[in-house]
This record gives sequence, C-alpha cells and structure tokens, in this order.
Amino acid sequence: MGGRNDDFTQVVAGDTVTVTAPGRLMVTGIVDAVAPDGSVLWVMEDGGQGRHMVHRTDIAHVELH
Repeated sequence: MGGRNDDFTQVVAGDTVTVTAPGRLMVTGIVDAVAPDGSVLWVMEDGGQGRHMVHRTDIAHVELH
C-alpha cells in the first residue's frame, strides 16, 4: 500500500488508486491517464462504472494501493 498523494504527477497509468475529495464521491479504480503537467487524472472505476476525470482544482487526494 502506498500513501496519500495530492500530486497527480506521482501516479502513472495502471496504478490502482482511491480518489477522494471533500463532500464528493469516492472513486476506486485503475489510472487510465495522467496529463503531463499533473493537472488531470482519469480513473477507470472498479466494477465497470465508467471513467472519471479529476482536475487538480477538485482538491482531491489520491491514495495508491
């Protein structure tokens, strides 16, 4: 298990993560893509629930598994 991370540049496609943001839905899944500047993270949610975009202004936290 990894630690919580607020910098999207520290994760790469294929990493398993949980993304949380204050007052928002928690998403667990596999990182599909990360913008080169770390501003956007795409996660394919577990269970075939879709692809979620997280922007750095969402003040989200990424926990690596």
